[in-house]
Amino acid sequence: MPLFKRNADKNNDKEKDKEMTAPAPEKVPEDEKSAETEPVVTASEAPVPETPAAVPAPEKPRYHTPDGFEFNRYFLAERHIMLENVSYEVSRPQAGQLRLNARDTIVAQLVGNAGVKITYNRTLSFEPEGPFTLSVSFSVMLVFNPGTRGEVDWKTIDMAEEFKKNCPQLVQAMLTKTTLLVAEITNANGTPILPLAIR
Repeated sequence: MPLFKRNADKNNDKEKDKEMTAPAPEKVPEDEKSAETEPVVTASEAPVPETPAAVPAPEKPRYHTPDGFEFNRYFLAERHIMLENVSYEVSRPQAGQLRLNARDTIVAQLVGNAGVKITYNRTLSFEPEGPFTLSVSFSVMLVFNPGTRGEVDWKTIDMAEEFKKNCPQLVQAMLTKTTLLVAEITNANGTPILPLAIR
């Protein structure tokens, strides 16, 4: 009897050892470890590579006069200067010294297939606001020569500049008419104005 009891005790001791022994932790593969420790970057968080700034293309010149351009070849010789517009506005002058501003401009306007209208304008004003503001305009119509009109794209030519270069006598005649009319109008106000420095 005692022998069986001892064997039973030994078996009970083995079972107790099994119960008290904790299971060993499972080994995690290296690939799974790296997958768990590395942060996951979403598409919205991913850095966007910088793109180089686009270099703007050089602007093409607005006007271009073709080589060998003969101004008078494309227009008829008959040209008449006409009074285009007169504007005279009276205002109350401010106290203090006034400075006269005189500005001359030449503008070209393409009139369909008929030709080019050139307008010469002179504007007088004061700083600060003076006794009046005056604007006088004369114009001349350059009629196309039907035989050469279609040889040139007139929208690509600065006709105001070409007119000043090729028609100095017409420019001078328009300037003279403008100056005399300005003097006559301002003389009615008491003092004729003949501005010498035009800008």
